[in-house]
Amino acid sequence: MTSPSAPNGPVFAAPHAAPPVGTLLTPPEPTRRGRPLGTWALALSVIATVLASAVGGFAAFRSARGAAPGLATMSSSGFDWRVLSPVRDLVLLGEVAFWSGTVIGLTAIVLGLVAIVRRSGRGAGIAGLVIAVLGPVIFGGLTLVAIVAGLAGVSSGGSPV
Repeated sequence: MTSPSAPNGPVFAAPHAAPPVGTLLTPPEPTRRGRPLGTWALALSVIATVLASAVGGFAAFRSARGAAPGLATMSSSGFDWRVLSPVRDLVLLGEVAFWSGTVIGLTAIVLGLVAIVRRSGRGAGIAGLVIAVLGPVIFGGLTLVAIVAGLAGVSSGGSPV
């Protein structure tokens, strides 16, 4: 270090050195984006749980109301599947909701597990995993409530109240 009375003033740091050749105009390093695995798991689990359960519950309610007149005239010898003939389109809708919810829910479980293991969107992955695991319970419970409500809305004569 030179003295403060040096002709060019005090020197506090090393002089500037030029960067190596070829590194002056290199592009900046890309910023790392968060991986959306956990977010995808959460979104798919909500779709599987909420949407599939809502469609399944609607189909179960309408199926129960439509099949109730046939149930009132049925004998006690066993269940006659022909009572579902008038509501076969609603039964199919409920079945499609069940299977699509199953496939979407299983996909959400797998994505949630991968997000947790890879630590990419871990919180959303955990939430998605929990919601997807609870999805079948919610679907079954809502379907049961909808069937009971649909049957309760029909009088003993088989006509809607």
